[in-house]
Amino acid sequence: MGDNSEGLIEGYGTKESPLVKDLLASDSRPLSYALQQEGNYRPAPAKIPFSTYYDKDYAEQEMEHVWKKCWQFACREEDIPNVGDRYVYDVGPLSFIIIRSGENEFKALYNACLHRGTRLCSAHSGGDEIRCPFHGWQWHVDGSVKEIPGQWDFPQVDETFRLPEAQIASWGGCLFINPDQDAAPLEDSLGVLKEHFEHFDMGKRFTLVKTAKKIRANWKNVWAAFLEAYHVAETHFDAVDFNGDANTKYDIFDNGVTKTGRLITPAAVPSPGLNDAVTAREAAIEAAKSFANALGPAAEDTLPDFDKIPDFGRKHVAEWRRETMKAMLGVDLSEVSDSEMLDATQYDMFPNFGAWLGEGLPLMYQFLPLGDDPNESLFVVRLLAPVADENQRPPAAPMTELDFDEFFESLPQWGRIAHVFDQDMSNLPIIQKGMRSAAKERSDLVLGRYQEQRIALMHEFLEAQICGK
Repeated sequence: MGDNSEGLIEGYGTKESPLVKDLLASDSRPLSYALQQEGNYRPAPAKIPFSTYYDKDYAEQEMEHVWKKCWQFACREEDIPNVGDRYVYDVGPLSFIIIRSGENEFKALYNACLHRGTRLCSAHSGGDEIRCPFHGWQWHVDGSVKEIPGQWDFPQVDETFRLPEAQIASWGGCLFINPDQDAAPLEDSLGVLKEHFEHFDMGKRFTLVKTAKKIRANWKNVWAAFLEAYHVAETHFDAVDFNGDANTKYDIFDNGVTKTGRLITPAAVPSPGLNDAVTAREAAIEAAKSFANALGPAAEDTLPDFDKIPDFGRKHVAEWRRETMKAMLGVDLSEVSDSEMLDATQYDMFPNFGAWLGEGLPLMYQFLPLGDDPNESLFVVRLLAPVADENQRPPAAPMTELDFDEFFESLPQWGRIAHVFDQDMSNLPIIQKGMRSAAKERSDLVLGRYQEQRIALMHEFLEAQICGK
C-alpha cells in the first residue's frame, strides 16, 4: 500500500445514483469472483512532469526499457486463423511479424530481412513463405531460411540463419509479445486478470468491429483518457442522464508480482452531479434505449412498455438485455450479474492492454506510440461479441483505419459509441498542445487521489521499468 490512503474519499453518490459498491450489493444475481474483490493498493504521490508526455529523450527511455522489455498486447489469435497468416505489429520504430506457424503455434519475428534490412511484411497477409520484396530471399513461416537467390555468393548463410524472434504467449485468445528473451513469463504480467476473467473467457469471443485511429497526442495521454470517469460530466455531457461518473469504483490489485488497476462505471443510473434531478427510473429507461440503439432496429422493437413497469430500474434493463442478446446471438446470459450486463468495467495491463469485463461495454483497447514522434500515437479498439457455438465461430472483422482528422462517426458499424469516442478524441490534441505550452512552475500533473489513481499507477509502472526498480 502506498501512503495515499489517509482521509481518502472513495467516490461520491446520491439517493438516485448510489456508489457502485451499493449497486453491487443490490444486484439481482450472485456476483462473479471478480466483482467480489476489493483492491489492496494505492499509489504514493509522485511528481509527474508534463515533459514525460512529449520529451524525446524520455520517449527513447520508454522504448528501451518498456517496449523492448515488457509484455504487450499485439493481436488476437482470430486475426491470423490459418497457418501462414500474419499480422504486422508496429510499436514506435519497432516492427514484428505475428504469424501462425502451426495449427496452434505462433511466432513473433522481427520484421526485417537479414540480407539488407528490408521490411518483409507491410500488411496483413498469408501464405507458406515470407518473401523479401527486394531480392526475393525466402523464409519458412517458422522463421527458418527457405531459399536464397544466388546462394553461391553467400557462403556465410546456412540453415542457422533464422529470423530473430521475440517471446510470444497467448491468454484469452490474445497474443502478447516481449522482445526481451530473458523476461519473466507472461503470467507474471497478467496480474489478477487470469482469475478475474476466468468466468468471462475472452477466447470464446470474436471481434465484431476493429478500428485503428491515429491521434496527435502521446500514447500515455490517450491511455489516461480511459483510466478515469472524472471527465464524463464535461466531455460526455449528453450521457450523464444515464451513466455514473463520481460514483465510479476504482481498485488496484497487488498480487505480490504485479499491480493491476480497474474501474467500474455504472450505467442505468444518473450522474451524482445532477443532484437527483434525474431519477433512477428515468436513467434506466434512457439506458435501455441507448443499449437498444447500439444493437440496431431489431433490438429497439423489443424494448418493454415502460409505462407498465412503475419501478423500472437496473435489474429490468439487465433482464431485457439478457433476453434480447439470447434472441439475437444465441447466448445464455441468465446467470450473469446486472453489473456485468450493464456497467463499464475496465482493467489495465500496462503498457498497452485495456481489457473490459462483461457485456455492458465489451471492448478491448490497445495503446501504441506511432513512429518516433512522442506527440503522435495509435489507438486500436475492438468490440468483442460472445461466440454461441465454437464450431461456427464468425470471422474477425477486418481492420478499419482512421487518419488523424477522420472520425469514428464515419464508421456506422460503431453505432452510438462512435460519438463517445469522437468526444474523447477531440480532447487529446489540445491536451498534448497544452502540456507543451504550460508555465514552467506549473508543469506537473495534479491528480485526484481516488478518481485518477490509475494514471498514477501507470506512471509508477513506467518509472519502475525505466529506473530498473
